[in-house]
Amino acid sequence: MQIEEKFELPVSWGWVLSLGLSMLLFGILGAGYVFYLTLANVVIFGVLIAGLGIIQLWHGATSKDVKWSGRTLHLIVALVYIVFGGLIISDPISGSISLTLLLTAFLIAVGTLRIFYAWKYRRRGWQWRLMLAGGSINLFLAGTILYGWPGTAFWVIGLFAAIEMMINGWLLIAIAMAGRKKLLLH
Repeated sequence: MQIEEKFELPVSWGWVLSLGLSMLLFGILGAGYVFYLTLANVVIFGVLIAGLGIIQLWHGATSKDVKWSGRTLHLIVALVYIVFGGLIISDPISGSISLTLLLTAFLIAVGTLRIFYAWKYRRRGWQWRLMLAGGSINLFLAGTILYGWPGTAFWVIGLFAAIEMMINGWLLIAIAMAGRKKLLLH
């Protein structure tokens, strides 16, 4: 049994190929305009957070559960979402600074945990090296962000988004080509 037969591939590979090429193209363009891509991502994030806050506020205000003990907290969290989202939308540059610091803290926390667990389980086979490598990459990225601070706050989010689009584009192209190959063989 070949590995290709284990996974279902798209029959309409042309659409997947088009999507993959589009993602790759937008990722490449985004890598050239990381500042603007950073601001766009920050504004979209702010809109999503504020929108979720509005939905949560509406839910808390219109809920018919009169004995719901968490309603007050639900409404307070909704207001925090709305204010936080509004602040990000109104000042995306400050938002990018805040979100980049949050991203850096996340990379440090995840990297440290991965290295800790790699060290802890180092005698259980070769896989610990992958965890160690992943944790080291996380810490390297965090260190790179901190080393270039505060300038990195204006391009890191956009660069990461562009890289993600390019990776996704290449993956979709590979899936489309595998689907095409499978259709041609059958």
